[in-house]
Amino acid sequence: MKLVIIDGSIRNAKATPRVAKWVEKSAKQSLKDIEIKTVDLKELNLPQFEEPISPMMNPDRKPEGVVKEWLDILMSADGFVFITPEYNHGMPGGLKNAIDLIDHQVTKKPFAVVGHGGTGAARAIAQVKQALNANIGAVPMPVSVHVLGYIGYTNDIDEDGNATTDAVKGLEGTLANVLETLQWYMKALKTAREE
Repeated sequence: MKLVIIDGSIRNAKATPRVAKWVEKSAKQSLKDIEIKTVDLKELNLPQFEEPISPMMNPDRKPEGVVKEWLDILMSADGFVFITPEYNHGMPGGLKNAIDLIDHQVTKKPFAVVGHGGTGAARAIAQVKQALNANIGAVPMPVSVHVLGYIGYTNDIDEDGNATTDAVKGLEGTLANVLETLQWYMKALKTAREE
């Protein structure tokens, strides 16, 4: 099975890669028999969504270039962890744009959300869950991980993905539990999709 971790920020000098490395480290320790891939939306550099027909409603859609690459990454996975900062009480525009480009690649596949920011990205996490579940039909995990604070300024997670404060170290058990639950759903839903 394959897990894809998605760094949902496209800002310069962003803190999300630190959180992604923290999640990846935990996944490698907590999960067994799982291939793990991390995708940075900034590096992917997706175009702005402006297709004339909703991807979910377009039977003749033929994505090309980096959009096809993005969709192929999602299609190859059995589960996802979306990592989001919170900007102005919401998910970042680059992440919403990436979600808007999806059609059926994540349908009936599970995902977890890890957020970071002043409120632990609670509002952004809720928006990510809603956007991925609404029409696209991805399956959100019941619990998310909320990293409080501004990682880029406080260095609660270092560049190698190590928690450096008690606050973040205290979340490592929660993160491991979320990942283990995600793996359970990955197995169950993969079996159901293949019946």
